[in-house]
Amino acid sequence: MRNFRPTRKDTLKLRSQRGSMLLEVLIAMVVLSIGMGGLIPLLVSSMYTNTNSSTDTTSTMVAEHILEQITAQDANNPTSLPIVDCAGTSWTIATQGATLNNGSGTHGGDGANLTTGGYVDWTQDYANVPSGYAAKYVACGTGGAQRAYEARWDIITTSTYTRMIVISARPIGETSGMHYVVPVNLRTIGGQIQ
Repeated sequence: MRNFRPTRKDTLKLRSQRGSMLLEVLIAMVVLSIGMGGLIPLLVSSMYTNTNSSTDTTSTMVAEHILEQITAQDANNPTSLPIVDCAGTSWTIATQGATLNNGSGTHGGDGANLTTGGYVDWTQDYANVPSGYAAKYVACGTGGAQRAYEARWDIITTSTYTRMIVISARPIGETSGMHYVVPVNLRTIGGQIQ
């Protein structure tokens, strides 16, 4: 068997390649750092979007829960009904309305003020919403977490047997900065069969 003996040319070639591996690693690290730096804003943005989506979904569920309780009652039944939230607070839900522009609510029937577009007017102070037409409802979350939502509604009587219900909900304390959440607005026609 022959022993391999590097020539002078081979020795020079090996010496010139010694630092190239380190240089390649440094360049790769710089490229990776720039790429990761570009991903961080995307990750932060996706976290905010995920939180807002969760809040929107729960706002919709709170509004739907109250809306279902109201529509389960006959339109000509003046009985208010209680609902209990996750914190154990009992809220009185008014189910009776008034004809358009003849009730307590501006641009609506009885309940919270409506805008000219027919949405719940959130500029109205909570204390000024008639009793039974607003609630600071606490929703149950995963792992026992609770979150408070404000819900307001207006009921417009369209006939003896039907009414239109406009309800809106939003999380309490999420109205400024990057956590602004647009209130959810739902409308439905409810009543009884004649």
